[in-house]
Amino acid sequence: MNFYEAQDAAHRRTKWLFVYFVLAVVGIVISLYFVILLGLYFGGFSNVSLWMPNVLMNTALIGCALIVCGSVFKSLQLSGGGDVVARDMGARQIDPNTSDREEKRLVNIVEEMAIASGVPVPQVWVMDDEMSINAFAAGTDPGNAVVCMSRGSLQYLNRAELQGVVAHEFSHILNGDMKMNMRIMGWIFGIMMISLIGRVLMDAIYFTGGSRSRDKNSGNLGILILVVGIGLMIVGSIGVVFARMIQAAISRQREYLADASAVQFTREPASIAGALKKIGGMGERMHASKAGEASHMFFSDAGLFSFGMATHPPIDVRIRAVEPDWDGEFSDVELDKIGSLPPRRSQMPARRPSAGMAAGLAGAAVASSRPTVPPPIPQARDVGESDFTQLATGQQIMKSLDASWIEACHQRESAQALVLGMLLAQDAELHASELSFLTEKLGEEASQLAESWSKKLLGLHSSKKIALIDLCIPSLRNLSPGEYTRFLDVSRWLISSDGQVDLFEFMLQKVVERHLQSHFNPRGHQKIKYRRIEDLMVEASIIVTTISSMSAEGEIAEVFASATQGWSQMKLMEPADCGLQSIDAAVQKFDLASPLVKRQLIQMCASAVMFDGEIHSREAEMLRAVADAMGCAMPPFVANAHLGDE
Repeated sequence: MNFYEAQDAAHRRTKWLFVYFVLAVVGIVISLYFVILLGLYFGGFSNVSLWMPNVLMNTALIGCALIVCGSVFKSLQLSGGGDVVARDMGARQIDPNTSDREEKRLVNIVEEMAIASGVPVPQVWVMDDEMSINAFAAGTDPGNAVVCMSRGSLQYLNRAELQGVVAHEFSHILNGDMKMNMRIMGWIFGIMMISLIGRVLMDAIYFTGGSRSRDKNSGNLGILILVVGIGLMIVGSIGVVFARMIQAAISRQREYLADASAVQFTREPASIAGALKKIGGMGERMHASKAGEASHMFFSDAGLFSFGMATHPPIDVRIRAVEPDWDGEFSDVELDKIGSLPPRRSQMPARRPSAGMAAGLAGAAVASSRPTVPPPIPQARDVGESDFTQLATGQQIMKSLDASWIEACHQRESAQALVLGMLLAQDAELHASELSFLTEKLGEEASQLAESWSKKLLGLHSSKKIALIDLCIPSLRNLSPGEYTRFLDVSRWLISSDGQVDLFEFMLQKVVERHLQSHFNPRGHQKIKYRRIEDLMVEASIIVTTISSMSAEGEIAEVFASATQGWSQMKLMEPADCGLQSIDAAVQKFDLASPLVKRQLIQMCASAVMFDGEIHSREAEMLRAVADAMGCAMPPFVANAHLGDE
């Protein structure tokens, strides 16, 4: 499955889910109308009939207002990112420098998977009170995403099985499921508002004495409130059924896709199958009070009453989908001893790339102790295929980084210094001026630390630089609003201090600002504005012309013509029209395009990059910048033999 196609399918499903939501609202309003009629009848009110237009209209207005207000309230709350959901589930954020071996193993796996996927590293959370095996990914954008695991997952799964579960959750991030899940949570909360109000009315009757008042009118009012309260709770139960219908409608097929993607990412079907077998053998339920609102987000069914509409396929069916020869026996669940259970070898050989296809775009083949021959460059049409996102690539890049560098990415001060060090100019005079500015704004210690990182990272391969930036994102998300504003101002000044913005600075600005802004200043759900690339031909021409100009061999016109073959509306732009400001404006428009339109642009850019048969660091940086600015994941351009520094 191509991730762009999966994201487009997620957008289409959201439209149908909105129809289900409207039908649920209509059903709740009608049920609420009959509850009000019963309340009026038993309350002693005269002239009660089945057809009371005024009552129906008022019921519809009030019911819709309650549901919509509840949905809007929850949606605004969830716009803060995945950590809002994690807190609702009673989870705790894991310190990346934790000394807990189980938590450290999880952090390492998440970092490896993020680098292999080409997305910033999400924050990692754990549900300490949940001893079942479960997990979820939540967030409105990869920049504010979290991956949350139950304590049972850490204790009962070995490393290979934990990799399978993490890969499953990353599939939801890459396929666009995570954003849709957050939207559904808002709708479900609105649907369940009626039940909450019914409970409030029942509590009011209990504490005030309700119908025990001697006044007849007050007594009638108390009976009315009692009947309405009971009725609202019944209607609320109907709302819960509708909520489960919506959750079931979105979850089942996506779970099969995420399981299949996990196999592609890890190249090890036994990993995801092993986790599912242990879930089948354990049967433990979730205990979080709000697990019902998010049951469609979990790795496996949260164990709640499903009214015959389970949000997940049966465990045995999921296992057979990835391991057809399964004997039907679930695994006994025992505490895992970290390090004692080596990852099992795959029972399914990795798919061998055909001629012209390779893991150069999405990563290397599965890590091996034997020397490997660099695979050929992939074809542009393969961009976005799950076959080219491999956990082994993230492991390979992580192993190539100094351990002290990774540790520095986990700390707020050193993460800021590392990013700012990448932005320091190499010109001696300008370099000294920038250090003086850093000393003035951040202090002598921070300035010296940034200079130290500038020297360490000089000439580093682009895949390693991008990996370090991705590793820094979770730490930078922990900045206070004031610290974030200061960091942003300083980084922007460094970028513009020499009067021009070079390619790497542009890439860095796009990656860091986009993913931090989605955390500190979330935009909410963006509407798709462009569904045809024909509406963005000028912008596409600017971007592809710029990429074509970087080809190591061949004339720009020749590269451009090859990349845009079949698109006669595209035209080669003048260099003056392809400055970074023009590129920035162009990618901002593409950010509002549908996933399939973005895919078409990425394929053109990839064709230009691959024209000479090589992918250079500057080309990789620019392609990552274009993809990231549009909200697209771009796995690292690296093969086994191509991790040397420049």
